[in-house]
Amino acid sequence: MITPLAGQQIVLDGTIVVDAGVVTGATSITSTALVGTTLSVSGLTNLTGSFSQAVHTFVATDAITSAEHAGRILLLGEVGGNADVVLTLPDATGSGNVYEFIVSVTMPSNTYKIACPDADNTITGQIQYLDEDGTAVTAFPTVAASDTITLNGGTQGGRVGDTLTLIDIAADKWMVKGLMRVAAGANPATPFTAAVS
Repeated sequence: MITPLAGQQIVLDGTIVVDAGVVTGATSITSTALVGTTLSVSGLTNLTGSFSQAVHTFVATDAITSAEHAGRILLLGEVGGNADVVLTLPDATGSGNVYEFIVSVTMPSNTYKIACPDADNTITGQIQYLDEDGTAVTAFPTVAASDTITLNGGTQGGRVGDTLTLIDIAADKWMVKGLMRVAAGANPATPFTAAVS
C-alpha cells in the first residue's frame, strides 16, 4: 500500500496520476471486479472487467427515472397480479437511455401500462406477438400519436417472460421493440393507444 502525504499525488510512468482517489492519464483499465455505486468514465480508450447489472421490480404505480432505472433490468412484478400498475416514462431528450422490461408476474384481470409523461412525447416501433394457438406471429406497429403501451396478460401480451425495450432516441421520441405471447383461445390485439393528454 502506498499512501501519499496530504496534498500529494502518486505518478506512474510519468503520465498516470492518482490524486485523492481519482485516476487521470490512463488509457485502459482492467479489473476482475469493479465495486461501487458510481463509475464515471471519460477519455479511456479501453475499459474491461465485470459489471453487474441491477434488477428493479415494479410492484405498484411509479415514475420511471434515468437515475434509478436506465440500463437496468426492470421486472413487471405486481404481487399477485391483481392491481393496475401505471409506469410513467421520463421526458425523452435523446439521451440514448435504455429501459428493458421483463414480465415476472402475469396480470390475470388488470394491466401494466407504460405511458409517456405528456402528449408531446410519442412512441415509435413495434411489438411482435406469438399466438400460441399455433405458430402464427403478428406484429403491431405504433401510429404517429402512440404514447401508451398496455399489457393485459391476454390479448395484448404481458405473460411471464415477455419482454419490452424502450429507448430514448430524440427529444419527445421513444423507440419500442418487444416480444409477447398470447395464450391459446385469444387473438393478439394492439397494445398501443394515444391515451396521454
